[in-house]
Amino acid sequence: MSVAWRLLLSGAGEAGFNMAMDEAVALAVRRGWSPPTVRIYQWQAPAISLGCHQPASVLEQFGEDRARGIPVVQRPTGGGAVHHDRDVSYALACRSEMLGGRPGRLLYEQFHAALVATLGQTQSRAAYTLSDRPARAHPQDSVCFQRPIQHDVMRATDKVAGAAQRRWRDGLLQQGTVFEPALSRDRLALCIRTAWAAVFRCRLTVGSLTVQERLLTDELWSKYRPWTPSSWPPGSPSASNPSR
Repeated sequence: MSVAWRLLLSGAGEAGFNMAMDEAVALAVRRGWSPPTVRIYQWQAPAISLGCHQPASVLEQFGEDRARGIPVVQRPTGGGAVHHDRDVSYALACRSEMLGGRPGRLLYEQFHAALVATLGQTQSRAAYTLSDRPARAHPQDSVCFQRPIQHDVMRATDKVAGAAQRRWRDGLLQQGTVFEPALSRDRLALCIRTAWAAVFRCRLTVGSLTVQERLLTDELWSKYRPWTPSSWPPGSPSASNPSR
């Protein structure tokens, strides 16, 4: 019998709340309280998210955003820094057995290949491809959309989609974002949903947060309270957000 997958359409959320909810859902899925889940959401206001291992000094690369005190939050996953504004983000959480032995890098490639296919159906004049740059990890000082890595989604020389993962013995969390000004946010959300359904050959059924997930989100929210560059000395270590 096929496993039922849940789709959470969360709308726009505050930066810290978005990260708390992603970790809460991942934790609930890993513990077997919730089914494998794809959560699609937006950002209530412009914000910068840093990978879990990035130092605050990376903010110097954002120039004006850093100067005007845009909120900064640290993700539970790795990867490079991302300026969120008109993008659509997602989080996929599943238990390890759902991966069928698939390594994280392969999942990254498969999802982005499926996303290229769905984006191509909506924008026939745009040529979406996967980056063929040599495989490597994001340096700790990298800005995600300024430095494509292998299997990122590209339109000509512009990066359209990137992602980062965190893997535990019992499960995986992949967080990603898609920025394509030519498409509405609703259309981007549909492309993300369609791509994940293709990767796992499943049907995503719209659901809602459980009571346990709501409580976990509230508990974790303080851990992800955004800060501004003016309140964090450049070059110092970022706030520590160890996932459970």
